[in-house]
Amino acid sequence: MSRHRIAVVLLHHPVTNRLGALTTTAVTNMDIHDLSRTCRTYEVDHFFLVSPLEGQQGLVDRILGYWGADQAREWHPDRAEALSRTEFLHDFNAVRQRLQEHYPGLPVEVVMPDARPLGGQVGYAETREAWARESPEVKIIVLGTGWGVAPEFHKEVDRFLGPIYGPGGPEGYNHLSVRAAGAVILDRLFGIP
Repeated sequence: MSRHRIAVVLLHHPVTNRLGALTTTAVTNMDIHDLSRTCRTYEVDHFFLVSPLEGQQGLVDRILGYWGADQAREWHPDRAEALSRTEFLHDFNAVRQRLQEHYPGLPVEVVMPDARPLGGQVGYAETREAWARESPEVKIIVLGTGWGVAPEFHKEVDRFLGPIYGPGGPEGYNHLSVRAAGAVILDRLFGIP
C-alpha cells in the first residue's frame, strides 16, 4: 500500500475538557515539531493542525515560517523537511477539501483511535491487514487533544481504533501524550513488523 495517501490530523476542536464539556485546545510547539517528525518517519505526506482559533493560525505560521526559511533549512534540513508537510486548517471540512485537491475522486476513510473504550473499535493489526488487501484510498488518521475528541465528531469517523495499553492492560495507566500515542499508532499501522 502506498503511504502517500495518508494524512494525520491533530484535532483541537471539537474536543472535550476533563469534565466532558465541549472545548477548543491550544496548539503547542512540541506537538507541531514532534508529530511532524513522526509523520515524516512513517512516510505520511500531510499533517494538519485543526483549530478554529485565528490566533493559533498566527502561532503556527510563525513556527512553520521560521523552519521554512533558508537558514533553518540549511542548519536543520531533516526538521525543515518534516515541517514542510505540516499545515494549519480551521476545520475538518477544510481537511477533506485539501485532500480532494491532492487526490481528486479518491474515496476517503477517516480513522480515529481513542484512549477510551468505545463500541465498535477494531484493532491495529486488523486494520493494517485490511488496508493491505484494499485498493488504495485516502486514509485520514484523527488524533484528539484535551480529554478526547467530542462525540459530535464521531459521525465523521469510518473506523474507530482501540486504546493503546501498556503491560497493565485496561486496568493499567493509560494517559499517553498525543505525541507519544501518535508515534505508537503510526508504528502499529505502518512500521516494519
